[in-house]
Amino acid sequence: MARARTILIAGAGIGGLSAAIALARAGFRPLILERATKLAEIGAGIQLTPNASRALDRLGVLPALKKRAVTAKRVIVGDGRSGKTLAEAPLEDAEARFGAPWLVTLRADLQHVLLEAAQDIVDIEFMYGAEVTDFAAHARGTTALIKRNGKSEEELGIALIGADGLWSKMRTRLHGESAPVFHNLVAWRALVPARDLPPQFTEPVTRLWLGRKAHLVHYPVHGGEQINVVAIFRDTWRADSWNEPATIAEMPKLFARWSYMPRDLLLAAKSFQRWALADREPLKHWGEGRVTLLGDAAHPMLPTLAQGAGAALEDAVAIARHLARRDDPADAFRSYEAERAERTARMQRGARFNARIYHAGGPLRWARDLKLLWDGEKLIDRNAWIYRYRPS
Repeated sequence: MARARTILIAGAGIGGLSAAIALARAGFRPLILERATKLAEIGAGIQLTPNASRALDRLGVLPALKKRAVTAKRVIVGDGRSGKTLAEAPLEDAEARFGAPWLVTLRADLQHVLLEAAQDIVDIEFMYGAEVTDFAAHARGTTALIKRNGKSEEELGIALIGADGLWSKMRTRLHGESAPVFHNLVAWRALVPARDLPPQFTEPVTRLWLGRKAHLVHYPVHGGEQINVVAIFRDTWRADSWNEPATIAEMPKLFARWSYMPRDLLLAAKSFQRWALADREPLKHWGEGRVTLLGDAAHPMLPTLAQGAGAALEDAVAIARHLARRDDPADAFRSYEAERAERTARMQRGARFNARIYHAGGPLRWARDLKLLWDGEKLIDRNAWIYRYRPS
């Protein structure tokens, strides 16, 4: 591979793959350094709001993903215990209003179309089993020190992007040791075959059930063949992994008092994967010189705003644009960070706010429910600033 246009990318997740595709189409030669020996398909669901699907369209993978995804028609918010609908808003006009569809899909399906697209581009190179442990800047660019097959190696590029997730070693190298912020929240995910459920579960609808110290989200994925279920509740359990196995017998009994629809959906799940939810405080600056961060390495956030993947996809499109427009990668990275930092920090704060509101009790819960009942049609308007986003 010619090194004069090589951009090193640490991590082959959604952010890393998207950045590689965007950079290759901008004339660069991305080298993806992935610590895993192969990419595992993770079956959890994911919401792709119009800002995210717009980025996928710019990457050229939206048509392929739409064959696997479901276009959401409505979002419905209900009270978990009573089953009462608190708010409902249409999503059918999302594409007309925001210029891109609102999709729900499997993370594995998104990963598949991104990986397939990246593998079809001759200028993108993959190196598996390669963990970036350090880097050094010099006159020719940036050298990444990697650990591979128990040995240390070096790779040279004109710049380095850290897309290595919540536990990013690139972030630690740039900003020092700091632990993720855990919020005593645990998410349980499951996939339930649609054929095992009544028709109301298979409608192209995103349903959100709210309760004291807990909430639950579900929607159809994989062309409607499966229902993705996510239950999030207060718990002090922690683990570094985000796919620890669990069974319904281990779930707190609080859902046993919920209404039939969310309760029956949980009971229909054969198995769960759980992980302790964490984020980090927003950074004042992301990188230095010809090194920067992207996605969860830069701005990990709670899933309660459904923007973790969307923010990473936006990053990927933006970083390629800035690198294509500037001769100096360091200048391009600072320009990219200036564009992205304030928006992603606002997303991080919004996700934390939602986590508190979703789990509210007492007077705060009463006020929340009353506002939802009165202003339910404005459910989408509150976050329109997210969905209408177009890179400058």
